[in-house]
Amino acid sequence: MEAYEIKALVEKMGLKKFRASQIISWLYKNPVLDIDSMSNVPLQDRKMLKERADISGLELVKKTDSSERHTSKYLFRAHDGALIETVKIGSGDKITICVSSQSGCALGCLFCATGANGFFRDLSTAEIIGQVTYLISTEKIKINNIVFMGMGEPLLNYENVIKAIRIMNSPDSMGIGIRRITVSTCGLPKQIRKIAGEGMDFNLAVSLNAPNNQERSDLMPINRKFPIEELMKAVDHYIQKTNRRVTFEYILIRGENDSIKDARELAELLSGKLCHVNLISFNRVKGCDFGPASGERINLFYQILANSGVNVTIRKSKGSDISAACGQLAGACIK
Repeated sequence: MEAYEIKALVEKMGLKKFRASQIISWLYKNPVLDIDSMSNVPLQDRKMLKERADISGLELVKKTDSSERHTSKYLFRAHDGALIETVKIGSGDKITICVSSQSGCALGCLFCATGANGFFRDLSTAEIIGQVTYLISTEKIKINNIVFMGMGEPLLNYENVIKAIRIMNSPDSMGIGIRRITVSTCGLPKQIRKIAGEGMDFNLAVSLNAPNNQERSDLMPINRKFPIEELMKAVDHYIQKTNRRVTFEYILIRGENDSIKDARELAELLSGKLCHVNLISFNRVKGCDFGPASGERINLFYQILANSGVNVTIRKSKGSDISAACGQLAGACIK
């Protein structure tokens, strides 16, 4: 719930107005996992709240720590059995939380484990926020960045994701800077155009992974419905409307999209755009025969883009040993 909704609920319940700020603080600023832990809210008020709301949310099934420092994966179960995976990366004041927006995924990208188990359902706003508040409450951490790069396609759960971002960003709620929130999408033109009109300056990342329709359609079936030309028109609209840089994510898969020709095509495709490219080595996925591009090929790909004037970074994925890296989240959906 957004702050104004909580204030309206408190008023409807006939509670004192200042209870709203106390409840908001317990939900988002110093989150607790049950209403009875709201220690400065009177017992009778808590009883009334419990009759109207349930904040218990997600049940932790398993936490797995990576051998790499400061990376952990959390498997949650929702009330209906939907499984959700969340990743925490970093420590101290540099902690990034990778959240899921759906249980499973319907898009079926060949390099991603999430879609292999199919799609169960969208997550509610409360379930999206709950991944973050659970970690703040139990791990006693301060969040530096939120990335919607977990399970699912965020822009297919548009309304719930946008509402979650408003709660994350609002000074009345979680107070996370809007520039510290990133939404990653497979590339849905209509929704990208819609984002441009939201007036919310979060970061937009587009999972591109190929420079032409033939290769992209082979890797990402969504490209057959929304080819690169249509996607790029939407991205151009977004850039023109917001004057914000777009990040293109490019997973390098040996023998699939890592050739010199691919690099030159990508440089031509992105020439002159306000964008940045993240090159990501493919993380092995169970049941998938793909392999990662060699370090030498990644460096060559980088040099071709950089020499063409494209802003580019080689991004190192973390948590691959616990299947927590890019493309590896695969909490099996219970139907």
